[in-house]
Amino acid sequence: METRDFYRMEAECELKFRELGPCYHLCTSENTPILFHNEGEFKTAMNIIALASGLFPDIAILTFEVMSNHLHFALCGNVNRIHEWFKKMVILLRRHLELKDSKEAVGSLQEKIIVVGNLDNLRNVIAYINRNGYVADSGHTPFSYPWGANRLFFNDEAKSRHELLKIMATARWKRSAFHSNLGDNLTKLYHLDGYVSPMCFCNIRLAEGLFINAHQFFSKISKSVESSAIIAKEIGESVYYTDNELFSIISQKCNIQYGCKSPSMIPAEAKVSIAKMMHYEYNSSAKQISRILRMEIDIVKRMFPKM
Repeated sequence: METRDFYRMEAECELKFRELGPCYHLCTSENTPILFHNEGEFKTAMNIIALASGLFPDIAILTFEVMSNHLHFALCGNVNRIHEWFKKMVILLRRHLELKDSKEAVGSLQEKIIVVGNLDNLRNVIAYINRNGYVADSGHTPFSYPWGANRLFFNDEAKSRHELLKIMATARWKRSAFHSNLGDNLTKLYHLDGYVSPMCFCNIRLAEGLFINAHQFFSKISKSVESSAIIAKEIGESVYYTDNELFSIISQKCNIQYGCKSPSMIPAEAKVSIAKMMHYEYNSSAKQISRILRMEIDIVKRMFPKM
């Protein structure tokens, strides 16, 4: 990519960001009891988010992710309307989730809304949200976690699947999915895999347009891990890293501090120091510390008995 093309495309992204108006990162605390206990409840959550979005068309959802015990959204719109939208969504969720524990947990949700002040911050927020599911669950990639818009970003195959397999939501289907007639007047809703497709209510094309290209998005997802730590600290969450991300971070620090690029090759006393840093600064699990530093798992567990 030529330099002039880069700056031209960056200017175009900046213009799109300014045209969006106020942008926010809405999240709920991860220190919450389980909200969604099974696949059926996750599907209910996806459908209720779609319904709430249809009831507040002046709010643009750029991306979102539904975790078992918390929620994340990148949104644009009037902040007072966003508060109203969230309250409506919580009321609907509490009313229609199956389990008593889920109803009680959802009823206690309190939103935190953080202003996103510039384009790079919004990019980092979108990436942070879209990587949430796969970082928390090693069995997923950003393109397999099903409860959000993440797998549709820069993924033509997923978008094509939506176009080929989507089913128009009939009045009967909407009443069954939304457990009410509130969605009767909502048009152009399609369902796929048992819930409303995020393509119907999440402005993914607009969000993609805030990145120069797919490479920049993938870099934010996979390489800008320190940016994730900043966002996590800002919203009071514990940040988690994959083994590859941790290995890259720790290798760099070992090279700087000990002149050794391989964490497993540093002296034993240095491993103790690095293990403490990994635990307290990077929220590393005992197994991650053991794998990356090649330390016996029993030794690591004795160092951190509360892990």
